[in-house]
Amino acid sequence: MKKLSTLILMAVLPLFTEAQTAAEVVNKFLEAAGGEDKISAIKTFQYKRSYKANAATDYDEEVTIASGENKFSRKKSILDRDFYYVLNGNAGWLKIPMGSRDKAPSYTTKDLNEKEKSDLMLEVKDGLMPFYNFEVKGYKLLEGAIDVSIDGKSTSKLTIEKTGIKREYYFDKSNGLLVRETWIVNGITHTLDHKKYADTKLGVKLPVESNYINTKDKKNTVVITEWILENPTQGVSFIK
Repeated sequence: MKKLSTLILMAVLPLFTEAQTAAEVVNKFLEAAGGEDKISAIKTFQYKRSYKANAATDYDEEVTIASGENKFSRKKSILDRDFYYVLNGNAGWLKIPMGSRDKAPSYTTKDLNEKEKSDLMLEVKDGLMPFYNFEVKGYKLLEGAIDVSIDGKSTSKLTIEKTGIKREYYFDKSNGLLVRETWIVNGITHTLDHKKYADTKLGVKLPVESNYINTKDKKNTVVITEWILENPTQGVSFIK
C-alpha cells in the first residue's frame, strides 16, 4: 500500500509543480516583454493600426492615451475620411468630417454623452495592458490560471472582469508572451490573436501582427500595429 501511494504521488506531483498562479503568469509575461520596470513607466503611448478584411469597412486608426492626464484621442480613417473621438478630463467630443472628399474637410463637433465618455475613459484607465495591476484598475480575477491549448500551443488562461466587460488572456507557457486576448462587451465577443512581436525603441516587446474577429460581423481581419512610445502626444490635439 505504501508503495502504491508513492507511485500515485509521483504521478500527481508534476501537475502541481507545473501549476502557476495568476501573478506568476503575469510576471513571466512582463519579463518576456522587457521587464516590469520598463512597462510600468509607460503612462502615455500611441499606436497606429490598420484593419484589413478586404471589405468596404477596412479602416485605419491612430489612438493616443495619456493615462496620467485622463486624455484620449482616436482618429479613425475610413474611405479617406478622418473621424476624431477625443476625451480631455470630463469633456468628450466627436469631430465629424463634412463636405466632399475631393476638398479639404470641414468638421462639425458633437459632444459625447456620459456612456460614450465612460467607454473612452475605460481605455484610458486600462492602459497599455489591462491585465497588469488589474486590481488597481477595478478588475477582479474570476479564476486562477487554467491550461488551454491555442492552435497547438500550451497556454495559461487568465480571466478578469469588471462592470460591463469581461477579458480573457492566453499566455504561451513556453515563452510567456500573450497569444490571444478576448473581451466580451454587450454580448459580443472580440478575439485578437497575436502572430508576431517586435521590440520597440524602449526595449519593450509588443505585438505588431494580429488577427481579429468578433461574433457579430464574423470577418477575419488582419491587424498591423505600429507602436509609438517616445513623444506619443506630439502633433495630437486634445483641444475642442
